[in-house]
Amino acid sequence: MKLLTKYMIKNHSRLVFITLAIGICIFILIDLIEKADIFMASRKPFAYALEYYFLKLPFIVSQTLPSIFLLASVIFLSLMVSSREIIALQAGGVSVYTITKNLIGLGIFWALAQFALSQMLMHVTEQKANFLWRYEVRERIFVEKSLENLWFFDSGYIVHVGLIYERGRGENFVAYKLADNARSAEEIIRAEKFTAHDNGWELENVKLYYPEKYIEKEQKAFTLPIEQSVRFYFISSQDENPQTLSFFVLGEAIKRLQDSGSNIENMQTIWHSKITYSMMIVVFAVLAVAIISFNANSYIAVMLAVVVSFVSYVLSSFGMFLGQSGKIPPVFGAWFPCVLLLVLGYLKIYIGFSKR
Repeated sequence: MKLLTKYMIKNHSRLVFITLAIGICIFILIDLIEKADIFMASRKPFAYALEYYFLKLPFIVSQTLPSIFLLASVIFLSLMVSSREIIALQAGGVSVYTITKNLIGLGIFWALAQFALSQMLMHVTEQKANFLWRYEVRERIFVEKSLENLWFFDSGYIVHVGLIYERGRGENFVAYKLADNARSAEEIIRAEKFTAHDNGWELENVKLYYPEKYIEKEQKAFTLPIEQSVRFYFISSQDENPQTLSFFVLGEAIKRLQDSGSNIENMQTIWHSKITYSMMIVVFAVLAVAIISFNANSYIAVMLAVVVSFVSYVLSSFGMFLGQSGKIPPVFGAWFPCVLLLVLGYLKIYIGFSKR
């Protein structure tokens, strides 16, 4: 590893952690001011507040990391300019593009870290934090979501469910197994209660009917080999926000809903945005160099970084709106802000440093 790369990893990472720590403290302080009265009115205010914000840490870090990376990069580069390190490197034959390449490498590392944190850990801790806030701190009554009169086809069975809850329990189950000619049912399965699992549904108090043989059987328990996942039906319900789902769960839901002919532009846009949000860190690495090429003053550069971060948010929101509403393809709606800012950043670097 080159000396410059080691130097950038050490000093840039230190600035990222310092800036991130400040950002976390500011976020928690602002949020705590708004929620202090509710925490104080709860049974265990200090314990609940501590647990709540500990669970919120993955969310805070993953959501603020792109902007934090941009600010840290701008501060790092402006310090290199003010201490004449950039001039010394250029005199030694190291171009600005080499520094940009190293910064992009750091951006890729932080982008992967942000993606892993947001898609593997954040959704789990967010669910726990929201549950704690709603049902422990605010002491609301927990009401599990449910669906009624659900029909689907799986593994050769036409299934009707009278009532099913989000956690997989349900009542009034009927399944019809079609005959080879697909014109009649060779087996009818009825159950008073059931529990849905991804690898099979467990039925209770089961009655089996074989119309062609005029046979009826009863069983206390029976496992039906269907692999329908309950969560995808709640994902597609109107009160479920796909934004709260992880990249992997949402991708699986899109595949299943696409096979059923459902409208998935909204979900596809959100799915792509989960990638582009992480990729924006890499784009910000280029934009940080572009900002310094425009003005290396630390105060002005930091203000420009804030403006750029806001502009990227506006562009991303606009692209998301167009993609979710079906006005443009979901891929274009999610990716065009990244591509646009990346191209503009490289143009500014090329123009800014080619004149020097």
